Amino acid sequence: MLKISNFYAGGDTKRYMLVPAAMFILFLFLILVWPTVPRGIDLKGGTLLLIRSDKEVDASKLKDLLSANFDLTDLKVHSISSPAGFGVNVQFATNALLKGAREEIDAGNALEEISPETALQHYRNATTILAEYLEETSLPDEVFEARGKVELYFIEAGKNINEKMQQLITQEFNLGSEVAFQRKEVSPTLGESFWQTAFNVAIFAGILIVFVIFIFFRKIIPSAAVIGAAVFDIAGALALMAVFNIPLSLSSIPALLMLIGYSVDTDIMLTTRMLTRREKDPAGRAYDSMLTGLTMTGTTIAALFAMIAISYLNQIEVIFAIAVVLLFGLAADLISTWFMNAPVLLWYVERKNKKPFF
Repeated sequence: MLKISNFYAGGDTKRYMLVPAAMFILFLFLILVWPTVPRGIDLKGGTLLLIRSDKEVDASKLKDLLSANFDLTDLKVHSISSPAGFGVNVQFATNALLKGAREEIDAGNALEEISPETALQHYRNATTILAEYLEETSLPDEVFEARGKVELYFIEAGKNINEKMQQLITQEFNLGSEVAFQRKEVSPTLGESFWQTAFNVAIFAGILIVFVIFIFFRKIIPSAAVIGAAVFDIAGALALMAVFNIPLSLSSIPALLMLIGYSVDTDIMLTTRMLTRREKDPAGRAYDSMLTGLTMTGTTIAALFAMIAISYLNQIEVIFAIAVVLLFGLAADLISTWFMNAPVLLWYVERKNKKPFF
């Protein structure tokens, strides 16, 4: 077994808590001030175009190409390379042309009952905006028929824009027939709905965890230490996501919830040994718990490295995101458990042995 000197024996262990305290302030700065955690298209809406090819694509050149030919807002392009091949992820919030047409159609829908003539004019405006990507642009004079026709035009224009974008990329970079495109679109309304749902789930999960921990230990300070460690781990994961520009998405949020379970287990093991065992002094029990906890966390980290390597080589982004977030959180857990939770419990147990304590 790995031998580490017992730095809990002798001296004031409370000074160790200065490390997680300083790091937590840094985490909050990274999360809330700069660079902040980005939201993925799952949670804010937008379009993600995944390009996979056996030829490398210059991300900067591709961004310039798309900016010059399509009016895309919040455009981001980054490349991926691995032994399995090359890839590029293109993400943008909206296509300004489609957004403008959608606004005209929605305005017409709202005015159909009030002013059919005005509604029809909005539908004609939408058709004019989309005309560049349409083979036919005629609209019937009856407003309800015009609404159905303009909706079909909108779908057709979106499909044609997508096809033109793919053809332009294939031709410009000479990708040939082996290139693969995958497109994912989420409307802003649906993205906001996903964000609210994910937020509510996270809050509910947090409340349940707090309830279970307090019921299990039934002591305020040990329970608060476990909960504080979990909060630190989540903050650490979010901070590193901000640094490495890993978005908060429907893949990373479940990873953050999984992280609570992974991180809390070492804290519960430590707290149980410190409060229930009597075979050694408190510092000795903390030391033994640390050796066990490092083994538990180390095996999990090793498995996560394997997941990261396999998902990177095969460009499986969902697994990669989950593994990286868990790795970030477990790295933070090493600090929160052994530099924060352990000193708090040592102080608590020593005070409790001297006089009545709550």
